[in-house]
Amino acid sequence: MEIFLANLQHKIPIPSSKIKNSAQKAAKKLKLKHKELSLVFVGEAKMRNINRKYLGHDYVTDVITFGHGEIVICPAVASRNAKRYGNSVGKELALYVVHGLLHLAGYDDRRPQDAGRMRRKERELLP
Repeated sequence: MEIFLANLQHKIPIPSSKIKNSAQKAAKKLKLKHKELSLVFVGEAKMRNINRKYLGHDYVTDVITFGHGEIVICPAVASRNAKRYGNSVGKELALYVVHGLLHLAGYDDRRPQDAGRMRRKERELLP
């Protein structure tokens, strides 16, 4: 799988090689059929606009996955959540990438039991 990374925000440094490496390993374990994966890092205003336009939610979120192989991530949310949960920002970003890959693999987290299953799989796939 070829992985493209676009950093469209400049507040939070992105550990590109670590993120790509985590994505590659997780995608391989999940046996994803996508030939390409795009990881796009955006600021809060852009993430809110994407969330509103495509999902009808008027708020900033951490990660949005599109079925064609694009995962949009908000590093500002990752930074806040990293502090809240005692993680590094890099680890939080890797979690969002894995979360997005799980959606591409068909996992869902809308119901509590599905969310629990997804969380267990995230822990299994994270480095």
